Amino acid sequence: MNLKLNLTNPDQPDFDQVYALYQQAFPVDELYPTDLLFGHFNDPNNEFWSIYDDEKWVGLVYCMTENDLTYIGFLAIAPELRGEGYGSAALAAVKEKYSTNRVCLLIEEVSPKYADYEARKKRFSFYQANGFQSAGFKIAELDVHYDFLVATGQSLTSDEYLSLINHYCGQDYAKVVNSHVID
Repeated sequence: MNLKLNLTNPDQPDFDQVYALYQQAFPVDELYPTDLLFGHFNDPNNEFWSIYDDEKWVGLVYCMTENDLTYIGFLAIAPELRGEGYGSAALAAVKEKYSTNRVCLLIEEVSPKYADYEARKKRFSFYQANGFQSAGFKIAELDVHYDFLVATGQSLTSDEYLSLINHYCGQDYAKVVNSHVID
């Protein structure tokens, strides 16, 4: 496996398949509004990456950075390639790319109160196996509850994340997203 991250945007030939995977891989209530997402393509603190294994396209990752904090907003591997180690390799590539930063992400809250509890536990185990741990707080956005994870050995505060996401969203969308800490 020889993974590389290539910046993409709507002008790139691979963008249609990247955007299609983004829309397919995540629940509708977790997707960013199109104008918010597209409005950040010229912002050097927000990077939409196409993931390639040599010349084979395998997925996407979207990262937002503020100061020394990089948040993985979206990571998805093409459905036909899942289970082949690309997700783990992509996380390693992201951590290497942002090696001077603290790397963090959200996963849907892991709790037996959800019908897909087993899938959520499996997702959490995947991230633990790939060097992530609980940051010690939970976040709600757009009425979805998340567990907040940070790369093992790193830490951050909820205020640092809230600053990043509110800056990303801007005044108008920050009110809609309503990112806040939950118990």
